[in-house]
Amino acid sequence: MKKLTLIFGIIIGLIVFGAFRKKSKGNSNQKVSATEFVAELEKLGYYKYADKKNIDSLKNDLIENYDPTNELVSIWDDDTGVPLDYRYYWCDGETVYEEGGFTELLEQVKPTFEKIGLKIDVTDHFEEWDDNNKWLNHRITINGTEYVIFKNFKDYGWGEAVMRFAQIINQEAENQGIKEKIYLASGGNDGRLIFLTKELYDYIYSVYTNEQWKPLEVKEWIKVMNVKPMKLN
Repeated sequence: MKKLTLIFGIIIGLIVFGAFRKKSKGNSNQKVSATEFVAELEKLGYYKYADKKNIDSLKNDLIENYDPTNELVSIWDDDTGVPLDYRYYWCDGETVYEEGGFTELLEQVKPTFEKIGLKIDVTDHFEEWDDNNKWLNHRITINGTEYVIFKNFKDYGWGEAVMRFAQIINQEAENQGIKEKIYLASGGNDGRLIFLTKELYDYIYSVYTNEQWKPLEVKEWIKVMNVKPMKLN
């Protein structure tokens, strides 16, 4: 009886192990290896703005730290904070919302504007907290167009400030026929923004799985981060 039970147990074990191997094999076929991922990024032009001397370091760093369940990685200049790929920037929502933060971020990403050929000419900027009404009004004129960032705003605007930054820059990119636009990842003090073409975005989106960390279009990002659309008129 013990022998029969043992044989039965072995058979069940083999069946379970076989099913597990089949499932694992099926999953592995759907995964993209680090080297495959980086090769496809390069093919799609991800490193086109990076200095040639930095490309191997950027590729090797991504291969070593590749994790589709987490976030993309990059290498940033120690002095300027500019990413060596000219794509993947830190974007602290608290800093962007605070006084002067919006224009500070414009200055921070200026090297990428120059790389992609995006003209950003600020001719007017108004940012005022009204103590009587306890609200914020903030607007900026870029390339002759006035954009409202906040109008009679009374809440904490970390997410809203980042949202408006991306929307405004993307509108200017569209106006100028620039294929690169801003996508957003994570939020709060851990926020990121990344410049991508639609082809690069679609590919990264298909490989990376964590919506809290992978690049998202602004309209999806505000849903994931629970940022409320604002009435600006």
